[in-house]
Amino acid sequence: PAAVYMDLVRFAMIDDYGSSYLPSHVWAFAVGWALLAGVIGFVYFWKAEERYGRG
Repeated sequence: PAAVYMDLVRFAMIDDYGSSYLPSHVWAFAVGWALLAGVIGFVYFWKAEERYGRG
């Protein structure tokens, strides 16, 4: 998953690295990984709320 974000950063930071070097599926993978990490993080912290929240 980190390679997807490295490609996107490379695309954003390097002028000569045009969209022809960036595969079309990279944005879909980036959105998918971001949503998956967000859902997993939300569920994890929601389940552990009793241990760390509301003292």
